[in-house]
Amino acid sequence: MGRLIVVNGTSSAGKTTFCEALQDALPDPYLLTSYDIFWASMPARYFPWETHEEDGVRYVTAEQAGRPSTTLELGPVGQRTVSGAHHAVAALLASGVNVIADVLFLHPDWFAEARRLWTPFAPLWIALKPPLTVSEEWEARREATLAGRPTGLARGLFAAVHAHSPPDLTLDPSRCHPDELARSVAAWVGRGCPHPFDGMGAFNR
Repeated sequence: MGRLIVVNGTSSAGKTTFCEALQDALPDPYLLTSYDIFWASMPARYFPWETHEEDGVRYVTAEQAGRPSTTLELGPVGQRTVSGAHHAVAALLASGVNVIADVLFLHPDWFAEARRLWTPFAPLWIALKPPLTVSEEWEARREATLAGRPTGLARGLFAAVHAHSPPDLTLDPSRCHPDELARSVAAWVGRGCPHPFDGMGAFNR
């Protein structure tokens, strides 16, 4: 049976960078997967701004406190893809593959399904939660934003993504280099995850 580390956070929270660093820092091999990987595997016509976006994934932007706030709306194809990702991770774990899952639990149903499928594998639940202002700064510098992706995703997803059961660890990746944070978490995992977490200062319980 494989081991599972779940990393949940809003857009531009540094999840991909941290997960890649954690994958390198862990002594055992872990497969890194994410919602983005599964969504990117859909036919292009289901992407935002394409002909079938209402069945796949689309952006919806409003205004919050005078700033853009963007969320994701998924149609039936997008929703099935998310559910498929949850089941695929469970299948990998059942076959003995260790997994790091980079997710954003935008809807309660997503979290409930993932928890039901993944709990038998005793996952480590990590919330990656830099201050929203930091995520917005990172968002503004992202290649995807500069290439035309709408701003406001960090703000629009923040509250919903963190509205679930308390994680095992809540980490602030803005307080140290992601490699340092990843090494601290990997060392903590190697010691059996004793509480409290005694690694780098970029965390709270």
